[in-house]
Amino acid sequence: MNITPGLYPDFSETTLEALVLAMGRRLMRRQRNLVINITGKDIMDLTLDEEDSVVNLAIDELEGFINDGAIEVVEPFPASFQAGTGSYPFNQTNLCSALLHLVMYQHAAEFSPTLNPEPARKHCDFTIGPNIRGSGTYPLIFTITLTDYPVIINYTDGMTSTAQPYLLTP
Repeated sequence: MNITPGLYPDFSETTLEALVLAMGRRLMRRQRNLVINITGKDIMDLTLDEEDSVVNLAIDELEGFINDGAIEVVEPFPASFQAGTGSYPFNQTNLCSALLHLVMYQHAAEFSPTLNPEPARKHCDFTIGPNIRGSGTYPLIFTITLTDYPVIINYTDGMTSTAQPYLLTP
């Protein structure tokens, strides 16, 4: 699904699918950076399957709460992030909140026949539930899952991959 680049100023991706993957990769870099992740907290896995050209991403134990009817996610690895400049879901103020809201938006689009011409192509999932296994500081816990998320792999200058768009632009 095409989007306006720069709605999240830290990112230049032009499709929703690519933006979601870029945010997931940024979160993975933060998790691996022990200057930012001083406790060594491990909340996510990200794997690339070159043979099938897919990525799998699983994020668990994001904590959050409801504030004036809006879901807010607490950033587990605080670092610089420029808040979104658009309307929902492009208006979040931290990386994890932005990623969760984009996945929720994409998940809804996957169920729309006008946006998803192939109904079997559903790659995004999320859960929101009571916080029974996190720190307990916040009442909600969130998970995000991208399963068999299609990517395009380029081997020209080393190996790079980007998300393959599969949703139509409204």
